[in-house]
Amino acid sequence: MAKKRIHQIAKELDLASADILHQAKELGIEVKTASSGLTEEEEELVKLALSPEVEPEADTEAEVVPEQKESKQDEPEAESGEVIEDDVQIIEVFRNSSPEKISSLIEIEATQIVGDLMGLGIMKAIDTPLEDSDIEKLFEKYNLIPDLIDEVTISREDIIEFQDFEDDPDKLDLRAPIITVMGHVDHGKTSLLDYIRNEKVADGEAGGITQHVGAYKVDTGESGITFIDTPGHEAFTQMRARGANVTDIVVLVVAADDGVMPQTIEAINHSKAANVPIVVAINKCDLPEANPSMIKAELTKYEVISEDLGGDTPVVEVSALKGDGVDDLLETLALVAEIEELKANFNTNASGYIIESRMEVGRGNVATVIVTRGTLKQGDFLYAGQAFCRVKSMFDHNNKTVKSVEPGSPIDIIGWDESPTAGDQFVTVKNQKEAKAKADENKTKLKDHDNSSFSVESRVSDMMKLLQEGELNTVNVILKADTNGSVEAIKDGINKLATEEVNIQVVHSAVGGIVLSDVDLASATESLIIGFNVRPDSQARNMAQSKGIDVRTYNIIYELLDDISEAVLGQMTIKTEEAIIGMADVKTTFRAPKVGVVAGSIVSEGKVELDAKARLLRDGVVIYEGTIVSLRRFKDNVEVVNEGLECGIGLSDYKDIKEGDTIEILGEVEV
Repeated sequence: MAKKRIHQIAKELDLASADILHQAKELGIEVKTASSGLTEEEEELVKLALSPEVEPEADTEAEVVPEQKESKQDEPEAESGEVIEDDVQIIEVFRNSSPEKISSLIEIEATQIVGDLMGLGIMKAIDTPLEDSDIEKLFEKYNLIPDLIDEVTISREDIIEFQDFEDDPDKLDLRAPIITVMGHVDHGKTSLLDYIRNEKVADGEAGGITQHVGAYKVDTGESGITFIDTPGHEAFTQMRARGANVTDIVVLVVAADDGVMPQTIEAINHSKAANVPIVVAINKCDLPEANPSMIKAELTKYEVISEDLGGDTPVVEVSALKGDGVDDLLETLALVAEIEELKANFNTNASGYIIESRMEVGRGNVATVIVTRGTLKQGDFLYAGQAFCRVKSMFDHNNKTVKSVEPGSPIDIIGWDESPTAGDQFVTVKNQKEAKAKADENKTKLKDHDNSSFSVESRVSDMMKLLQEGELNTVNVILKADTNGSVEAIKDGINKLATEEVNIQVVHSAVGGIVLSDVDLASATESLIIGFNVRPDSQARNMAQSKGIDVRTYNIIYELLDDISEAVLGQMTIKTEEAIIGMADVKTTFRAPKVGVVAGSIVSEGKVELDAKARLLRDGVVIYEGTIVSLRRFKDNVEVVNEGLECGIGLSDYKDIKEGDTIEILGEVEV
């Protein structure tokens, strides 16, 4: 049966489309937008409900002036409602489109659209998403009909298909469970793992905060237990989500003296989304102010109900500091793993997931992976996303060489052609030719969808166009970091800082030190360069200074995000902080009494001062931070060595200095 669109009925009755839409819904008619259609019967019902006198007047008019009806017989669209007036267009629009996006569809300036919205009483910025009703009112003003459709977002997983493997149940054997430790920052996740595996990790992390995802296997129980240690800072949400998706059981650590916090809730949500069982570890129970009962009560708000309260979530009270309750926790995990019946095929080609990737001096691209199926052997050929690998060597978390790895185990792999993307699946294939072909195929698929594969030229062109049009008040950022996971997490954190008034654009992001090409791109796009655990080389620093490019480096993520937040608010103020006052290039090394290894160096920039703080860089990556404890010119101890002069530099408690390294000397300056 022919239908007439709500928009047309509204015009005929001189009413707003929203009124017709509301009345139709009140009558139980299934309609969504102003472009939805009504049958003749439905139209009659709506007209009667809105204004009972509408129809009788129309009938009287038809009797008195029959020739008018006859004269309109050549306009079937008015009677049938099937076709709308010639001057009305139907345009497909994505839901939640911004004025800027709509501008490209209807060829009206975005600034005019914002003004017209204001005239309709709708206050929206140029890049703010609009509600369906806002879009309909706007299009009605322009005599257009929006056909609102859902935008299909394509994720990396949609582009690169992960392989599903089916194994004969008779070929499956029990494997080690993969446990992800989650929870709020400073609630004791890493301290708990430290106690379990008797190693110290937090001491090596800036601010005592885990900055990277680590995977470790503990020899306990029948097949051991693999733990994934994930950062607790909210900027690492994506890394935690990835951890939940490769894990079998989540240990949710909650501090007994602090309670449920934002990251605790996020961890619960990630675990539930991945359909992963949760075991709660209430930590710091040795403290006088500890209140485990309060924690259990708080968790019930998020549908995590402990067994003693009638739920099915095991809760163990522990002290990571003293080790109380840790054995109970391991027994509980073993029991849950037994109930889950975690099995895998050991006798087949290996596959699994990338947990973390990074660049290491002397090793090249290194990826921490977890094998979930098959046995991985040295010499195997793999691909993961756009990267491929011949396994040159494998190391466990104690840095011991391993020849083969069974399902449920983590391992560091060396031999990648480039850093694989964390979260990608790796698959073993027959030879390097096949591995490279698969990686190239994925690279081609990603080219049109992954921002990181856009050429510098196209990115600069797009950004410059927006800047010239003056339509965006934008803070552009170039991001370099020491690991792939850090890049992801910081990008996610930066994107969350955008406001209605200020847009943040990550123009480029990558793993590695800050180099000349980064400065060139920053100059072309008027960007701020951000480095996380990396530093600019000498050429990049000099070029940045000459071009007035702002280069900021950090080793704690929340300080980085605070500075970006200030930049967005236009409140980045001058303050005193550590900055580089000199650079020295290591030409040779030798040993000296009482000092140990001394770096025979030339001061390439600024000056070197005794007792100053220093960083040792290797290929642009920070590998040491400490103090200059010895400074000599020939045989004399000196306080300062200026640019262009040779000197011997001794660093506190550090011996692994190599020819080609760079030493940064730090001092207090205004920024």
